[in-house]
Amino acid sequence: MNPPRHLLHLAPGIEMAFRHILADSFRMGSRGFYHDEKPVHRVTIPHDFWLGETPVTQAQFDSWTNAAGVEHKNNFAGHPDHPAESMDWRQANAFCAWLTQTQSAHLPPGFSLACLPTEAEWEYACRAGTATEYYTGDGEAALVRAGWFGEDWEKGGTHPVGKKSPNAFQLFDLHGNVLEWCHDRWDASAYRQRGEGEPDPGFAFRRVEWSQGLAALERSEAPRVLRGGSWFDSAGLCRSAYRYWSRPDVRTRNFGFRVCLVRGPADSQNRSGAEPVPGDAGRGTRPESDGPGGAREKNYEG
Repeated sequence: MNPPRHLLHLAPGIEMAFRHILADSFRMGSRGFYHDEKPVHRVTIPHDFWLGETPVTQAQFDSWTNAAGVEHKNNFAGHPDHPAESMDWRQANAFCAWLTQTQSAHLPPGFSLACLPTEAEWEYACRAGTATEYYTGDGEAALVRAGWFGEDWEKGGTHPVGKKSPNAFQLFDLHGNVLEWCHDRWDASAYRQRGEGEPDPGFAFRRVEWSQGLAALERSEAPRVLRGGSWFDSAGLCRSAYRYWSRPDVRTRNFGFRVCLVRGPADSQNRSGAEPVPGDAGRGTRPESDGPGGAREKNYEG
């Protein structure tokens, strides 16, 4: 499998590569791990999309911060080919809005919005047809082939992207290196509320939020989903099905993101508007942290 590849040129010598992911359905979640990953259920991805081959790198992120005059400091600064990190969910969306605006003439035909992937899009793209813990198989030996993980919080750090084995969609670094922000609001019971084979609910919700503009997104206080684990996390927290969350204003050195290109309301990403009325905001039971301790540990439920 070798999906079509699309390049965006962000600045002289700085490119961003995307792979075309076709619509399909897949089994989302896992058994035998955490309660918020259950039940395993079929989700339909009713739309094709493009997803970044790697997390956004320091060089790519700097293209925005330099152009927009935004102050940002990577904890592991000075490595242009490492993932950008220490940005919050709001900054990740601001980067996407800038990319939409500056690259509008160069996006794939029919695709008009750069955004964060939904968590269903993320897991579907990560699995790439697999049902194992990692797209390379089960167990730590399989994870070693796919990602960077299990390092000391004080002595470890990020690594250059694209150096481990890609999955069948030719995507890299989905396991480990940095946790990746997704668009969805966190809801620990989300899987228990879905019918078998229903379309990805995050797609319509993201479209509504983006239609109200970047200013509304930047006012959001709802906790948001992160996926994929990081260089600091244990193997079990880097699985395809593992779910994590944090407040949208939290920045830490193992949080990053990758960009998704979809058919969307590109003409409205800078228009302000009232934030949609939230439900329970999907508040989970796990505290976020920017260091070792409670951030990575969950109690088994059920």
